[in-house]
Amino acid sequence: MGLFDFLRYLRLKFLISSLRLLARLLAPLPAPKPDSVLRIPSRDKGRAIKIHVYNPGGDAGSTRGEPHPVLINFYGSGFALQYHGADDGFCRFVATHTSHVVLDVQYRAAPENPFPAAINDAEDAVKYVLGHPDEYQTSYVSLCGFSSGGTLALVTSTLFPHGTFQSLIGFYPSPSMAGDPGGRKAPVPGRERSSFWTRVFREAYIREKDARDPRISPVFADTTNFPQKMLIFTADHDVSATEMEALAERIKIEGHAGGRSVVVRRMEDCDHAFDKNKKRENQMEAGREAYAQVADFLKIFGE
Repeated sequence: MGLFDFLRYLRLKFLISSLRLLARLLAPLPAPKPDSVLRIPSRDKGRAIKIHVYNPGGDAGSTRGEPHPVLINFYGSGFALQYHGADDGFCRFVATHTSHVVLDVQYRAAPENPFPAAINDAEDAVKYVLGHPDEYQTSYVSLCGFSSGGTLALVTSTLFPHGTFQSLIGFYPSPSMAGDPGGRKAPVPGRERSSFWTRVFREAYIREKDARDPRISPVFADTTNFPQKMLIFTADHDVSATEMEALAERIKIEGHAGGRSVVVRRMEDCDHAFDKNKKRENQMEAGREAYAQVADFLKIFGE
């Protein structure tokens, strides 16, 4: 690492570490309550990937016995924040209302671990599940993610042979890191936020990599690689919505002959991360509606 790159890293490290500290002080996450914690081997020698496990019906015991369908979830982080456990309520809801075991994966974050560290962790988690058919119904594996975790789910779905995943669920993912983030527009304008942190997160995550790499921006991936069944939630005041809805429509059209089903639901009067916005009851209600729709979707397509 040259001097310029080192100084750049220090700047990104200072900015993101400061934001992480501020988030912990002003908006601390409630302690997650999974049924168990799994640590699976990483491709990198000497480290493990932490996974929170939520068993169907809240069974605190092992998932051993009759294998269950699996939902692998990736939390939202901007690929930089350490928010593992933020989806505890969602994971518990799905495990309670479906027959799925939910695996909430902790993946590495930038700037300490830039691209492709997060993707490698996600891929390793999927390979672990597929390699344990005695514990999981490997023909019924679905992916889910929130924000950057939704982006990660989209990317991960394209890294395996078509048909590996029963379905994919995405909450307000951003499918592209190409272009100026300040130029993005929400379907309903008026509540846009500064793009400063988006720029910082992108710089920390991809550095000098090509943002058009489909492993970074799934909008550039071959649409035939996405799962047959997809459920995407966007928000009308979210600048990520326009690009994601356009991608979903393209996936739907290009996969129509093969029987692909893509459902997109735009939540009204909602912002990015609406299901986590405790200050606005209408957005929390939208989150509850979305969670219920996910459970119904998984019962139809994932069991």
